[in-house]
Amino acid sequence: MATITAVSKQFFSSLDADRHNALGLVLSAALPLAVFVIANGIAELNGMMPLFFAPFGLPGWMGGVLHLGGLPLFGMARWMVAGRGDRGREASCWVVVLMAGMIVQPFLVMPLDALALSIVSFALLVVGLGTMVRVAEVDPKAAMIMAPGMAWVGFSAFVGLSFAAAWAPPFAVTNSHGGA
Repeated sequence: MATITAVSKQFFSSLDADRHNALGLVLSAALPLAVFVIANGIAELNGMMPLFFAPFGLPGWMGGVLHLGGLPLFGMARWMVAGRGDRGREASCWVVVLMAGMIVQPFLVMPLDALALSIVSFALLVVGLGTMVRVAEVDPKAAMIMAPGMAWVGFSAFVGLSFAAAWAPPFAVTNSHGGA
């Protein structure tokens, strides 16, 4: 009689983003983008559309590419620190919070005025900088990987606050002068 030995391997264990090999790195970089695609689909079903910051006359899709380009970098940084003890797990949780904020922020743009949007952008910047410090304590290279994404978040927060300040008193008086 022939016997068959079944190899039991959990399918989901192969999709573990915390595994420390090339597949884990790829999954960690791709998962935040996949979550954004899912969030975008759900939002579109509800009539919402993400809006991205695109300065200097850039098309909106370019702002989207720059905004979403930070997500894989943040995912890779999370992967680099996740397996490094308690401090690494804590830092990786903060990176997940940052990624969630980056995913949700484009959907908050529509109902907010300029000041509220700049406050949300600065809050995201503060969370991101704090996260970067926590990550740097565990792995400085991971923090450097986060830097390009954080540069874009910081630039958008600074420009957004500049626009909000330019149209708020006392500067609004100088901006509202029109030629007669």
